[in-house]
Amino acid sequence: MAEWFEESFGLDIFQARFQLEGTSKGKTLRGFVEVAEPRLVAQVLRTLWAYRCGLSDYVEPKEAEEARLKSWLEQFTTELENASTLKLDDAFKDFSGDTTLPKLRASIAADLVAEMPDVALDRVHTYCVKRFRDLLSSRRQPVDAKTPLHAIFGAYGKVLRDEGAVSAFALPTLRVQHKLFEGLNEARNKRSFAHDNELLAVSEAQFIIDCVLASLAFIERLEAERQAPAADPADEIPF
Repeated sequence: MAEWFEESFGLDIFQARFQLEGTSKGKTLRGFVEVAEPRLVAQVLRTLWAYRCGLSDYVEPKEAEEARLKSWLEQFTTELENASTLKLDDAFKDFSGDTTLPKLRASIAADLVAEMPDVALDRVHTYCVKRFRDLLSSRRQPVDAKTPLHAIFGAYGKVLRDEGAVSAFALPTLRVQHKLFEGLNEARNKRSFAHDNELLAVSEAQFIIDCVLASLAFIERLEAERQAPAADPADEIPF
């Protein structure tokens, strides 16, 4: 079982956090279902189901019962995916015709769902560079290729300030984001697979990723409001 999880998902299934009720295989698996990222649990359960269906001794002899079990699994795994705490679609957008972008987003999502934020760190950095360059370019503010991430974000933050896109209440928090992206830039250079580095601790990498996701999601909401069509004055007439 340990080998199967390691080979299939790069996952140590017998780690202590999954053994809430005990160390047996069944209790460990139930603990995994309870505490792991829901999208990862859904992937594992679907793969386990396919593995089980390949073993004739475990398939239900009655077709109706087999169909009932399959239907239950599909419903449960769909519910798990909908319950995911990773709001990746809110933060990572397919914002341009760049052909590398879909692969980049898919790669980031795969590692974050697999609970490997330390591995995803350098590609999250790459996405942020691409996104903020694009946002500045859309405002006719090109960025030099050697400009670091936090400086790119700093230029974007000044644009938001000058446009009045952020109120006085949120502006101080937005300024703090400059330090966040500076930290991401440092982590990418010194503690990620971008170079021959020792990876950042998973808990610290997850903290950085969580902060970046929240920041990106907020920025996407701002940009969506900017792109929204202006209200028709006629719509405001109360009669």
